[in-house]
Amino acid sequence: MHIPSEMLSGWVCPVSAAVAAAGLGAAFYALSKEKTSPSALRFTLVSAAVFILQMLNYPIWDGVSGHLIGGVLAASLLGIPAAILSMSIVLSVQTLLFADGGILMLGANIINMSLIGAGLGGALRRILLNRKLDDAVSTGIAAFLSVELAAIALCAELYFSDKGSGRVYATLVGSHTALAFVEGAATVLLKSLVGEEKGASARSRAVLAGIVILGLALAPFASSFPDAFEWTVQNFSILPVSSNFSWAPFPEYSVPFGGEYLSVIFAGAVGILAISALSAVALWPLKLRV
Repeated sequence: MHIPSEMLSGWVCPVSAAVAAAGLGAAFYALSKEKTSPSALRFTLVSAAVFILQMLNYPIWDGVSGHLIGGVLAASLLGIPAAILSMSIVLSVQTLLFADGGILMLGANIINMSLIGAGLGGALRRILLNRKLDDAVSTGIAAFLSVELAAIALCAELYFSDKGSGRVYATLVGSHTALAFVEGAATVLLKSLVGEEKGASARSRAVLAGIVILGLALAPFASSFPDAFEWTVQNFSILPVSSNFSWAPFPEYSVPFGGEYLSVIFAGAVGILAISALSAVALWPLKLRV
C-alpha cells in the first residue's frame, strides 16, 4: 500500500504532508499527557516487529501479494498515540533507507497506514471493547476495517490527483478485502501471543523479539509478486515509472553484499537499527522508562 513517487499530484501532497504532521504532533502531545505509557524498549520492539512484518509479502492469488500493515496490532500493544508515532517511524525508515514509497508521498502514506491504520483502527477497537465485545473480536474487526478504510483513503487521494477511475477504485478496495481478512486474523493471533497492552513483562518482550528474529529469517522468502496496490495500478497502466527515492542506500531491501538470502537479512537488520535509533530520538523528550 506504499504510494510510489509521482502517484499523487497537485495540492494532495502538501496537504497530506500537513495533515500527517498535525496528526503526529497531536499523537506526541497525547502521549506526553498519558499517565501510563509503554516502555521505550516495548515501543522499539513493537516498531521493529511491524517493520519486519511489513517485509513479509505473502501471495494472495497468482501474481498478487499483500503484507500486514500492523496499525491495529501496534495500537493494541502500545496504545493509540504511541502506535501512531511508531508506525510513522517505520514508514519514514522504509522511504529514506529502502525507497519503499515516494518521499513526497510520505504524508499520504502516514495518513493511510499510521493515522488511519493505527489511529482510527485503534479507536474503532476501543469503541468495540467499550461495547463489551470480546477482545479478539474487537481486535479482528478493527484490524479488518483499518485496511479497508486505508484503501478508501488511498482511492480518495488518487481521485483528487486525477488518477484512476471507478473501476480502479473498486479493484483497489476489492483486492484489499482479501488483505483485510488476513490482517484481522493475524492481528488477533499476534496480539494473543504478545499479551497485555503496554505491558513490560519479560514474556511479552521475548515474544516480540521472537517475532522480529523469526520474521527476519523468513524475509528472504517473501513473495516477489507486486502487492495489491501496485498490481492494480499496473493493470490499469497508471503506475509511474520514476524511482521512489534515488538517494536511498538500500533500495528494494537489499545490500550490495552477502548474496541473495543474506542481503535481505542485512537490510532488515539495518532497518531495525535505524528504527531503534529514531525511536530513541523521538522518545527522549518523553523520558519513557526502559
